[in-house]
Amino acid sequence: MLPLRLPLRTWFAAPFLALVVALAASAACGGSNAGSSANTDAGTSSGDSGKANVGHTVTLLASLGSSSYSFQIDSTSAYALVTDTSGNDSTTVVEVPLSGGTPVTLATDLQYAEALAVSSTAVYWVDPSGPPTDASASFDGLVMSVPIAGGSSQTVASDQGFPEGVAVDASGVYWIDANTTAGPCMLPPCAAAVGAVMMLPAGATTPVVLANVPAQPSTIALDGDNVYWGTSDGRVMKAAKEATDGGTVTTLAYYEASVQSLVVGGSYVYWATGTGDIMKTPVAGGTSTALVVGTDGIRALTVDATSLYWITYDDDSPTSEPPSSLNEIPLGGGAATTLWTGFDTPDALEVDDTNVYFTTDSGSLFKLTPK
Repeated sequence: MLPLRLPLRTWFAAPFLALVVALAASAACGGSNAGSSANTDAGTSSGDSGKANVGHTVTLLASLGSSSYSFQIDSTSAYALVTDTSGNDSTTVVEVPLSGGTPVTLATDLQYAEALAVSSTAVYWVDPSGPPTDASASFDGLVMSVPIAGGSSQTVASDQGFPEGVAVDASGVYWIDANTTAGPCMLPPCAAAVGAVMMLPAGATTPVVLANVPAQPSTIALDGDNVYWGTSDGRVMKAAKEATDGGTVTTLAYYEASVQSLVVGGSYVYWATGTGDIMKTPVAGGTSTALVVGTDGIRALTVDATSLYWITYDDDSPTSEPPSSLNEIPLGGGAATTLWTGFDTPDALEVDDTNVYFTTDSGSLFKLTPK
């Protein structure tokens, strides 16, 4: 089984809702180069760490040994799913200090794990295949966890179809199931319910269905009141955290391409499409606005109080030009800035108050300072 890299999936989509487009000009700034440790010497090249924009430096925090398509940070550490790409499709859950250091293994999963979320006490991840459930070697997805402080991994939920995204907060653990009763939907229109949004409330042992979804859910995010998700056919949707199956599900946007990545910041949902657009939609509902239109393939989004950050990859980039970039744009719109470019393609990113962190195809975890 080859690893499924959700940000790279391409889907064909349904008719789209008319959108008010506010196109922001993209300004890629020339930059200084940064090596595997902090380096601001302009005009030089140093390994996989690429080239940072003027005024920024890049530091290698850890070599993970293989690609990591999902990681998150807390105040002290980064937690990553490290995929064995040698053919075994197994996954290691590791912890790395944000100051840099040797990765510490927290857990292993014999299958390919898809996504990760971190609470104050545990790391959660989803295993879309799960272990064989009978002699026929059929598979069913799992939601797993391991204590941050160390200990044995636990099964949070089993028999979960094909879980592809996970999120956690004080109210519980949430995940999306992209393959329930009707099987996977590769080409819309899809059956009435081919996916679900699930929740395990804090302190409970039995998951509940928050919403049945009319197309495969592809990404999930939370705020204080709601669960948000995107779908393979271009919908951005939400439901209240206390909802159960049959509760109110609101469609916030319906676009022309699959939703590849989705984050919530303040009063907006920000989401990337399979056509390289980045949109924002009010969480209360209303008109969607484009922050970026028609860029290269987008692998990940993240947000802070003032800016949106994303990774792009250009399959058609000349071999002499770095195909990958790390970018920033003000939440209110305006000119985008390229913070970093490189040949070692980033796969996931996170931000804190001062830094941007990203993993790359080579298995490196980098920090860009300042953000």
